[in-house]
Amino acid sequence: MELGAKERRRLIQLAVCTMAFVVILVGKGVFPERLVSMREELAQMLHADTDFTAAFSNLGRAIAEGETVTETLGDFCTEVFGTSSEVRVSTSSTAVDGMFCTAEIQRLAAGEKRPPGVYLGVEEAQTAADPPAPFAFTAAQQAEPVQPEPTPEAEPAVVHMEYSGPTLPDNATMDKYRLDIGETATPVLGWVSSPFGWREHPVDGGEKFHNGVDLAVNLDTPVLAFAAGTIDYIGESPIYGLYLQINHGNGVTSFYAHCDRLDVQQGQQVKAGEQVALSGQSGNATGPHLHFEVKRNQVRLNPLYYIQTQSS
Repeated sequence: MELGAKERRRLIQLAVCTMAFVVILVGKGVFPERLVSMREELAQMLHADTDFTAAFSNLGRAIAEGETVTETLGDFCTEVFGTSSEVRVSTSSTAVDGMFCTAEIQRLAAGEKRPPGVYLGVEEAQTAADPPAPFAFTAAQQAEPVQPEPTPEAEPAVVHMEYSGPTLPDNATMDKYRLDIGETATPVLGWVSSPFGWREHPVDGGEKFHNGVDLAVNLDTPVLAFAAGTIDYIGESPIYGLYLQINHGNGVTSFYAHCDRLDVQQGQQVKAGEQVALSGQSGNATGPHLHFEVKRNQVRLNPLYYIQTQSS
């Protein structure tokens, strides 16, 4: 008996469906209770209008181009089985088109059991809270967002410092001002022999205001620039001995006195921490030390706010 075109097409569909299920059966094995549902699935597939010539052509091309087996078979399943009403997919599953076939083949290859949920033509109970394994979020997707580092608070322009001593000169303050002159360095690391403020003068006697801080160090200790700037002037006097001043910009200057030697010239550019002199006891001094002053807009500040010192 000669078969008509419709019968031949259904025979081809039957053969292809049988081949696809044989691949799954051989890789995993089938329990007897699944045979009834498979028979129903085959019946539904036989009524599908599928272009098998195009499907096999695409399958051969994908294999020739070196695509993976799971991806190739997944695309093939999509073309053969589709997602029409004849082959139903559970609405509780996130699988669409060929994703279900690909996931099924991957599970079989890994020797895993089918999870409860969606099968071709069969809807099984599954809650949306329990999605299939292939669609679980990765660790990177589940990671909590990185919180940005908190921005440090800016240093206030002026910090008021409590002071209960004698009245300060008009050109002096005990408040701490922000200098805004970039990197700074400690001129010499010595111990404080005389602080900033009112004191008993060690040579002349009497209460006098000390414009800076005296840092006791060994003779000829290198004296470093407090910050980058320009040498305002250099000089020598009976009181301060050999001295120099550096202009750091932003109205800030630093003054160095009682030096044994000066290593810079007026107008010279210096960097923070660069050697500018050697400490000494020139002028009105009782021993080797560095007299150091800091001024901002001609107002004398306490240098101890801005440098390090040795404990006495």
